[in-house]
Amino acid sequence: MKDRALAVEEYDFMPCSHLEWTKPVDKKFKSQHKPGKRQKYGSYGIQTDVAMGAYIQHALKYKDVEVDLIPQAEQTKARLRSNDLNFMVQHGMMAASYMDGKSKSKARFKKLKATLQETKNLYPPLEYQEFIESKINYYSYCKANHLEIVPTFTMTAEEYRKLGHDASISKAFEFMQHEDLSRVIAKPVLGMGGADVDFFNATGAKARMGLSRYFKKCMKKYPGLVLQKVVKGFGMSKECPELRMYFLGDEYRYSVSSNENCVLSHPEAEGGTLKVPLDKVKAVAQKIIKKLPPIVMHNGVRVPRMITRLDMGWRVDGKNQPFMNEVEIEPSLYLYKPLREELLAYIKGCAKQMVNITRRYVKGRRASGKLSRHVQKTHFLKHRPYSAKK
Repeated sequence: MKDRALAVEEYDFMPCSHLEWTKPVDKKFKSQHKPGKRQKYGSYGIQTDVAMGAYIQHALKYKDVEVDLIPQAEQTKARLRSNDLNFMVQHGMMAASYMDGKSKSKARFKKLKATLQETKNLYPPLEYQEFIESKINYYSYCKANHLEIVPTFTMTAEEYRKLGHDASISKAFEFMQHEDLSRVIAKPVLGMGGADVDFFNATGAKARMGLSRYFKKCMKKYPGLVLQKVVKGFGMSKECPELRMYFLGDEYRYSVSSNENCVLSHPEAEGGTLKVPLDKVKAVAQKIIKKLPPIVMHNGVRVPRMITRLDMGWRVDGKNQPFMNEVEIEPSLYLYKPLREELLAYIKGCAKQMVNITRRYVKGRRASGKLSRHVQKTHFLKHRPYSAKK
């Protein structure tokens, strides 16, 4: 029986006209560059998920592996069940929620969630996806495990409804007062692309009114909210950039920095122009990677991670203080033309990791004789609402 494994999705295009192993890819998966039209990075060629599948099919050519590329429109429970393992590379629940947020309907998000909830042969497992895609989950986990993040307040929509609006706003201001903050950034859970991100002062009637309106609006749209200390200039300038650090499994591979105009740079240590204490930031990032919860499949098999991106900062109030801003498992790889060699190597590495993960999963399933009906109990920290110290 062949290891039919590889259903993957992503909206991140890779220039590929120079790669022999991408030429057999069906033209329906290829996108043409449109002259005169601004397109994101390398938004012509093939999507990176397709590139991973193509590399397995046409470069690695394993005799016991078949690749099933499933476009979004063809994603059904029956199709997913027909594979040994299905990989969600980008278009998971966060992306679906973001797209639905542009319309009054949540149909796409609800349909995808219903499909995934009944799909056991999914990588990463739904439980791990929900952990990473919820800022509340992973910020709470980081705080409990003493990992480096800036002062953070979290509240779920359910907590908001139980506490009531006025009490919720009071708790938010208690947090700001306790941490001696002058300004906070507000982020919605399952937010994407900067949607509904806003900034608020920590004092004054005007600030309270603004945050009050924000809570009322966002608690209707999202599963919860996060407030964090504002790091002046973070991600917006050369003085305080954000470094997107890519890991394959637990191994660091490369970093990219992008400012507000999507101008990319790379660390000097990796052939770029960005001045960054890479060894110090990398040490903190590797500590976080090692402490992330393991990935355990529904049949009890523990498998390695594939793509993890840690978005890191390192300057806080003029001091060298590395911290983690966000974790992503469905990120853009920031591809562009010409394609840097480390990005191509990363795509090839991900393809090999897919096969490795699938083999482990299938071996574990066969060893057990059949798929276990027992769903692994959650090993992630359950969120507890913030309460200011007296």
